[in-house]
Amino acid sequence: MWQTIVVGLIVVAAVLYTAWALVPALLRQRLAGRLGAWGRSSGRPAWLVRATTSVENAATARAGGCHDCLPTTTPGPPGAARKRPQD
Repeated sequence: MWQTIVVGLIVVAAVLYTAWALVPALLRQRLAGRLGAWGRSSGRPAWLVRATTSVENAATARAGGCHDCLPTTTPGPPGAARKRPQD
């Protein structure tokens, strides 16, 4: 009986991790921010504060980029890329 419960918990953890990893980065950051704010509210145990803060930090670190960064190259004027060769 207890083996079934342990396997069920492992499967649930794997499904949650997969869903978390496949969510777009911006949504993952928003969810992590809300989770962190909920965990840091007054009256929460210290272990919960540490856990939610680490989830929030991990979501920010795994973003791979920022949503407000400028592109590396700025586009030129319209039609500049389509110059036709002169005969």
